Amino acid sequence: MTMTSAATSPTVSNGLVLRKLLPAAFALLAGLYIFLDAAGGQALWMPALKAAPIAVLGIMAALMLRGVTRTLTLVALAFSALGDVLLALDFPLQFVMGLAAFLIAQVVYAANFLRGAQFRSQRFAMRALPLLLATSLLASQLLPAATELAPAVLCYLLAITAMALAAAAHRGNSGLLYAGAIIFVVSDTLIAVNRFLLPLPLAGTAIMVTYYGAQLALLYGIGRARA
Repeated sequence: MTMTSAATSPTVSNGLVLRKLLPAAFALLAGLYIFLDAAGGQALWMPALKAAPIAVLGIMAALMLRGVTRTLTLVALAFSALGDVLLALDFPLQFVMGLAAFLIAQVVYAANFLRGAQFRSQRFAMRALPLLLATSLLASQLLPAATELAPAVLCYLLAITAMALAAAAHRGNSGLLYAGAIIFVVSDTLIAVNRFLLPLPLAGTAIMVTYYGAQLALLYGIGRARA
């Protein structure tokens, strides 16, 4: 009896951490950053706090996933956290460098999802068509307004569209994965509209709520889709 309990206790402990403690830590850190950012927080540690929820997702990914799926997910989360920090700092080319970090994250996510892709399906067509129409419309409005940043914005738009299409094509139980990808597109659309087209009310809060929600949905979606 004692030996059985000892053998199963690490599994039970990991399950408790994944089900309750780490999700709670993610929600607490994300909520704290969103609140302080909305209140105009300018502390030097704010960029680190912004990336902290993504670091928690990295720990969750390391415990939940296995093999190449885990490696690619961790790389995507690492570049996302780097992008968070870069975009929160104030220095020349800050926006372009942050955009580049997130572009790499999107490419890695796309490569991860493409490993389970099946493009010849009605489900993919139904998901892909509205996505392509929406991103095409966004590009037609955004690129002229982005002026000298238009090439960088176009590259990122292509990368996140590819990520969402790869999620749409996943042949597994991919509803949550696709939802996370679409929420990510929405979050980045809010950033683009707010920066290049017109100021949005409560833009920072809306951007971060959708961003953190997208990353969480992608992680759980990856776990479900591979099952």
